[in-house]
Amino acid sequence: MKSQIKTLLAIVLLITSCNNESKDKVVSTESEYSEKYSGPIIDMHIHAYTQNGGQFGLTHPPTLRGETYQGAKNVDEHQKATISKFREHNIVKAIVTNGDAWHEENPDIVLIAHSEEELATLREKHGSGKLQAIAEMSPFYAGILADDPSQMPYFELAEELEIPVGFHIFPGGPNYGIHLMPEMLGGMRTYNANPLQLEKALVEYPNLKLYIMHGGWPYIEDVKALMYAHPNVYVDIAVTNWILPQEEFNNYLKSLIDAGFGNRIMYGTDQMVWPDVISAGIETVNNADFLTWSQKEDIFYDNAAEFLGLSESEIKKHKGN
Repeated sequence: MKSQIKTLLAIVLLITSCNNESKDKVVSTESEYSEKYSGPIIDMHIHAYTQNGGQFGLTHPPTLRGETYQGAKNVDEHQKATISKFREHNIVKAIVTNGDAWHEENPDIVLIAHSEEELATLREKHGSGKLQAIAEMSPFYAGILADDPSQMPYFELAEELEIPVGFHIFPGGPNYGIHLMPEMLGGMRTYNANPLQLEKALVEYPNLKLYIMHGGWPYIEDVKALMYAHPNVYVDIAVTNWILPQEEFNNYLKSLIDAGFGNRIMYGTDQMVWPDVISAGIETVNNADFLTWSQKEDIFYDNAAEFLGLSESEIKKHKGN
């Protein structure tokens, strides 16, 4: 009888221990999902302008989440405010279109990108260390597709130089932009926005490092099809992370992760003249309650570090190791 009681007590203790361990695991898991990411960030999508080249002072129309953003007043304020956001949010690398002047003052952070220039000019800039990406390619605004003969040489050059291409599709400009800003966005059409237009370039240039800017939303199934077929296709989540309602952003991002593409999603902002969208975009990712801390780290830093080929020593420096 005593042996039976001892056995029963042992079983009870074992069950209690397992239950406590299980509770500990639940607490740990909940903590992992709720923890805000504050490590290093790579922003794959930023813009710089000359004084006459940007929409300075422009207030961004209400987004689909109902927010507006005030534009920087001039080129100096724009650069100062954006770099300040980099420091605030631990943005250690950023691909900046037309970022030559910014690179001079912040060479460790700013990677220079150009696109709408002659091929010979791009080649020359790369040779002098002033071109690290061809971005943002945006023939979309003129109604030209990625597989148009006029665009293919840019993909060919990027493959040759072994630098990434950032290709803009959708969304483009603010919601309802065709009607709100017809002089600037009147040429874009939603029927020209499907990411499948990139497949010809991906087949002809199989070593091309390409990322779809703005993630190809809302063509999520076609984005997944491209990523399934072509391992060198990445996405950045710029614009979607501050223009879409949180729940819609969550649906889009979760769809990619559930499909197995969590290692090819990169953070981006598409900060044009509104520096505050940098904070908004980061907050949106941190508020995606289905993401673990590790998945946030992939999106904010690790995936882009791999895509850009950062050295092990640079990664350790960024992470403070």
